[in-house]
Amino acid sequence: AKKTTTAAKKTTTAAKKTTTTAKSTTEISVTGNKKIETLCKEFNKKFPCLQLCIFYSYARQQVAKGEKITPIDRSKTIASVRRADSGGDISISGNKKIKSLEKEFDTVFGLYCQVCYYSPEGKGYYTSGSNDEKTLSAFNAECEKRGCPKNKWK
Repeated sequence: AKKTTTAAKKTTTAAKKTTTTAKSTTEISVTGNKKIETLCKEFNKKFPCLQLCIFYSYARQQVAKGEKITPIDRSKTIASVRRADSGGDISISGNKKIKSLEKEFDTVFGLYCQVCYYSPEGKGYYTSGSNDEKTLSAFNAECEKRGCPKNKWK
């Protein structure tokens, strides 16, 4: 009976290790009840050189006019700030292109989203052009190689 118990313990331990490994590679789930602050922390933990900036949809027009825009209060939930007729979920994984993520925030939630980073000199940028064609993991790795600062999501 002891051998069966030991085998069961080993199986349970192995299962826990598998779960832990799977969890570290899982996607980030974006649902209406998630706070923006929680989402930004999760995003930055997975992509330490990048940050997620979320704005109301009208910010896109302000950017086009060269006006300064302010991100949405991070203590709010996605559901409380999204467009009234929108809803659904998004999952964020490392193999998702930056432009796809930004477009999904627009189509699913009616929100303007930008993936941002800081240069090694400390200047902040929104991704654009050819960088929007890169996956989140690839661009994060590129920023890391260049010496971009990490964990600047606040």
